[in-house]
Amino acid sequence: MKNVLLFSTIFCTIALPALADLTPENLNQIRLIVKEEVEKVIKPIETDIESIKTEIGSVKENVALLNGRVGGLEKQMIFLMAIIVVAVGIPQIIIAWRTKRERAQEKQIETLIREVEALKQQRIVNP
Repeated sequence: MKNVLLFSTIFCTIALPALADLTPENLNQIRLIVKEEVEKVIKPIETDIESIKTEIGSVKENVALLNGRVGGLEKQMIFLMAIIVVAVGIPQIIIAWRTKRERAQEKQIETLIREVEALKQQRIVNP
């Protein structure tokens, strides 16, 4: 029993300083240690953020360049479409105009043929 009492007393005397309050000096040391650890973690993150910002800037520049190229391609496509419309449209207009003129000429020829036939019949009837 003596041994148990002796060990209990020794353990209690060893544990008593652990129950003591933290002094402001101890708190400042803890804050300093925590601050150093946080800075160690934050520094790589900050460098990563800076590299990401530079990458975003280069991506924005590339997008601006591509936007300019796409605008140029759009203008070229509109120009080509206009050329195609002109190349196809003008012959169609010419063909339509010719057929209209030919129909008018055919009608005129038919009327002249009718008149000639009428005149032939008048000549045959009036000799």
